[in-house]
Amino acid sequence: MKILLVVVDGLAYHLTERFIHQLPTFQELMERGIYGPLESTYPSITPVALASLFTGATPKTHGVVSPRIFVKGRRIQSSISAFSSSSLLVDPIWVDLGKRGYKVIVTSAPQALPDKWKLDNVVLFDPYKAKIKKCSESSILKEGENEFLGKKWLVKREGLSYLVSVDGREFKLEGDSWIGPLEIDGKCGEEELKSSIFLHGNDKGVYVTPPAFLNFKWGNRRDLVTEVWENVVSKVGMILDGDYKGLNKGLISFEEYMKTAELSFNFFVEYSLYLLKRDAWDFGITYLPIVDNFQHLLYGVDDGKALDYIFEVYNMADKFLMLHRNFADNIFLCSDHGITKIKKRVYVNKILERINVLKMDDGRINWGRTKAYYGGGGIIRVNLKEREEAGVVYLKEYQKLVRYIVKNLEQFKDENGETVFTGIYVRDTPASDRQGDIELSIKDYYSPSSSVDREKEIEPVIPYSTSTGDHGFYRKEDLYGVIMGIGKNVAKGKKIRARIIDVAPTLLKIMEIQAPRMEGRALVEALENGSQE
Repeated sequence: MKILLVVVDGLAYHLTERFIHQLPTFQELMERGIYGPLESTYPSITPVALASLFTGATPKTHGVVSPRIFVKGRRIQSSISAFSSSSLLVDPIWVDLGKRGYKVIVTSAPQALPDKWKLDNVVLFDPYKAKIKKCSESSILKEGENEFLGKKWLVKREGLSYLVSVDGREFKLEGDSWIGPLEIDGKCGEEELKSSIFLHGNDKGVYVTPPAFLNFKWGNRRDLVTEVWENVVSKVGMILDGDYKGLNKGLISFEEYMKTAELSFNFFVEYSLYLLKRDAWDFGITYLPIVDNFQHLLYGVDDGKALDYIFEVYNMADKFLMLHRNFADNIFLCSDHGITKIKKRVYVNKILERINVLKMDDGRINWGRTKAYYGGGGIIRVNLKEREEAGVVYLKEYQKLVRYIVKNLEQFKDENGETVFTGIYVRDTPASDRQGDIELSIKDYYSPSSSVDREKEIEPVIPYSTSTGDHGFYRKEDLYGVIMGIGKNVAKGKKIRARIIDVAPTLLKIMEIQAPRMEGRALVEALENGSQE
């Protein structure tokens, strides 16, 4: 029995309902398999929700409660990343299957790496670990001499063209041409690594796409990482998302952003097909990010055009599923959440800075003088002595500090004099591991951010430049993703409702495996022996 789980980040149920009759592969699954809304976690944030998808457990049980996970004995700035296997308190489905001798391949999952399980028959990848934070942002090379990736780049302008020279190689960029993928032997800090980039000339200079690196951290088989680099990355490049940061910084136009999104789609298609065709397997997971990318950027834009762009990426998701349609006896598609519109971004750490709880020095957080920090996911954590390594707040100060923070958050208003934070939960005694000392919810159309590199505490969104859609805190359209399935063991033409925690036990039931204790339930009505419409 062979099963493939296709994860499409952000595929929203309400938009799928709107588009599905124009999407042939989605429509096929709706008519010949199962289809319906998939209720996400709260907060409905990608790493939190996907941990529930892969474990069949709620966030409180699997431990991935927010993007940054605070535990006793770690510095507050060294909290556990939700994009790490160390964030999980329970084993995901690939471990349950691997221990039983099944061959498993995971092309992308937030908690897949580093591989702490080391099962010979389980292949784990997370291509996002090919990014290095300090070196994986896009750049503009100006006329003259530039330094990028530890190399000297010479750029000359010739009319409407650019000549780019590096390492004795010369490239000519004419008009709207894109050159790449290029493999550059560069440096990130002191580390020498191969990188993959594209070049494109615009009115600002030569745009360089965000580099991806052959750092061997994005797979648990070193030889297979090399093989993917040589057979996929060298041919189609490795752009992992549309370059939102480059767009937001004004390095590229919206049309150029669209090109980076297209290159991202090309990578995920070729990468996924290569790995899934390469070897025999019993259970596979693959992933596509592009729907979520576009919805964050465009969903809140009300000009009549933005929805057309979003439809196009739903079309891409339909094509992605079509290309994987015949890989397994049973195919399931799931998304982790939906999307809702936003009009304002609220920078919680800037509020904490204004009230002298968080301290900044030269654009960086001074952790030795910071008393509390917002790490995302609605969680504020106090930098408490004895709980946090190098904490600065004494236990006897705790209650006074959290009351002070709550008072200021309650008094925080928008330009219309309306309260922004609609719910503030505070713990009278310090939180235990993986909890916030203060937990927030926010009003509709407002999005909380943990960024500190902003001048204002609240900013309006900018159409086609900043995020206008979000998910996680609203329990509205953002709470509902999609579940679809088709195959030998799946009901025919069945409309269902499910929770994201129900998926893992359902997949194990199809494989006739007694699932370990999970909080989700197997969707009996979705399987062939269940009732059918």
